[in-house]
Amino acid sequence: MLSQTLFLHGGNEFHTDSAEFDQYFVDATFGARVGIFPGACTSERDRIATVAFASGYFSLYGVELIEVSPEQFHTIDALILPGGSPNKLLDELSAHKVQLLDLLDRGVIYGASAGAMVLGRGFEVGGTWRQALALGQFQALVHFRGREPERGRPGLIYGLPEAGGLVVARSGEILTQSSGVQIWA
Repeated sequence: MLSQTLFLHGGNEFHTDSAEFDQYFVDATFGARVGIFPGACTSERDRIATVAFASGYFSLYGVELIEVSPEQFHTIDALILPGGSPNKLLDELSAHKVQLLDLLDRGVIYGASAGAMVLGRGFEVGGTWRQALALGQFQALVHFRGREPERGRPGLIYGLPEAGGLVVARSGEILTQSSGVQIWA
C-alpha cells in the first residue's frame, strides 16, 4: 500500500466520471482499512447522505468505508475527506493535525473538493485567505475550469477539474494526474 501520499480531487466526487482516478486510489489502498470523515458537511442530513453515497460508490470497487471521527484516525490506513464547506472542515480538523500527520506517515489521505483545499497551505473563499493544514505545500483550486488564477500568493498551485485530480507524494513528486489538471509554480 502507498503511504505518505495525498489524493487531491477537484470535486463532483464519487461519480463514474471519476472512475480512473478512484481506481488508482482503490488499487493503492487494496486491503487497507478505509475511513471517511464527513467533517465538511453542514448538516446531519448532508453527513448521512454523503457517507451513504460514498459508501455505495466505493462498494462497487469492493471497498468498505468506515465513518470515523478524528479520534479514530489511528484505526485506519486511508482517509477520505469529502467535499462541503472548507471552513467547517478546517475548523473540525485543526486540532487534529498530529493525528493526520501520523496517518499520512503510514497511509494515504484522499481530499475531494473542500478536502483537497484544507490539505494544502491555504485557500481562499469569498475573497478571504485562510491558512490550512499544510500537509503539502500547495494551494488546491477545486472545480477548476482551465483559467489561470491570479497570482496573489507565491507558491505551487494545482488546478483540479471536477471528476479528476492528482496524486502527490509527500516529497512533492506527482505520481499520476487526470487530464485537465494544471500546475503553476
